[in-house]
Amino acid sequence: MEIKINHLTHIYQPNTPFESLALSDVNAVIPSGAFVSIIGHTGSGKSTLVQHFNGLLKPTEGEIHVGDMIISSSTKNKDLKALRKKIGMVFQYPEHQLFEETVEKDICFGPLNFDVPLEEAKRRAREALELVHLPESILDRSPFELSGGQMRRVAIAGVLALEPEAIILDEPTAGLDPKGRRDILDLFTRLHKEKGMTTIMVTHNMDDAALLSDQVIVMDHGRCLMQDRPEIVFSEEKTLTSLGLDLPRAMRFLRKAGQKLGQQWEEPVFSTEKAAETIARSFVRKKGGDRS
Repeated sequence: MEIKINHLTHIYQPNTPFESLALSDVNAVIPSGAFVSIIGHTGSGKSTLVQHFNGLLKPTEGEIHVGDMIISSSTKNKDLKALRKKIGMVFQYPEHQLFEETVEKDICFGPLNFDVPLEEAKRRAREALELVHLPESILDRSPFELSGGQMRRVAIAGVLALEPEAIILDEPTAGLDPKGRRDILDLFTRLHKEKGMTTIMVTHNMDDAALLSDQVIVMDHGRCLMQDRPEIVFSEEKTLTSLGLDLPRAMRFLRKAGQKLGQQWEEPVFSTEKAAETIARSFVRKKGGDRS
């Protein structure tokens, strides 16, 4: 599902003393089937932007094309229900949204709200649990008896049970330990590849944005400052630094290693393995040169 953002502006509490410009003339395109990360400092407009994609917020000015639907300031709320079935939203700490007495009821809640028959909703619940690598045996358990990581997976399963065409992840690893982070990111990477879903991730983690994304959108004070491949975005070190954003750790490591070794590597690398290979190749070339 392609998402086109045309001259999007959003003002919170307009015409009041608390009026605040959150987005200003944002233009961007999220290709169908792409994995796109949105980065920027706190308050740059990342979360406000993605909340327009499934109609949680409507533009003050401009419009958004989501598939064949256009969202503008005049779009009626009743017309947004079908959109929210196609665009799944995983908020920060999604486990806080669990409320039913059993896991099965919680996962079924969304599909039933969209008039999916009960037996079909239950089938989707079982399938969604399998997708997030949880056993069917927990269907009859209270979600509040589960571990924090399991609760988050149940909440994600509730979104997947809607069978969305695109999924929005707003800081999906917030509050997780390193293993929990890896597990959740591996889950969404796998789902993206297997299901071909358009995946949009808001993140403060430059490593995740660099390693997982086809494209990266950089937000600054409510504007889309840049959109390109990670290799292009993270080569703009001075721009990112001026925005208070870091480079991925592998790139920072190479910078420091280069200073010590008298080397300079221009090609962006995003993993420790690639960084090690880059340094090793440099030593091999240097050794070969010394021989000659």
